[in-house]
Amino acid sequence: SPLLSQNEIDAAKLVHVDFQNVQDQQKLVWPATPVVARAYLDQLERSKGLNAAELTSTRTELDTADKLNGPARAAALSALATRLQQDAPASGDRSKVEKLAATVKGMAGAGH
Repeated sequence: SPLLSQNEIDAAKLVHVDFQNVQDQQKLVWPATPVVARAYLDQLERSKGLNAAELTSTRTELDTADKLNGPARAAALSALATRLQQDAPASGDRSKVEKLAATVKGMAGAGH
């Protein structure tokens, strides 16, 4: 299997660098977009951070929400983000699930 999924490759193309301080320490910033969320899911699948059922349901909810518009889309994404935040402590990769939740929450507020 490939080292990186297509979602991860596409997400990498979206990254931009924010210069945080006078020492020019760079902070990589991934935008809150569906492709970034899917890249996190691919990573969680590889690391077994979420089980197969959780991965499938999360991908389905993400795909469904992504097809909606306006308030319905924001509500669906917010509900998914809340569920992911609640599931994170029991997951095999808490920090990655929390990053996924933050990305989905950002999508809810950003209208991407």
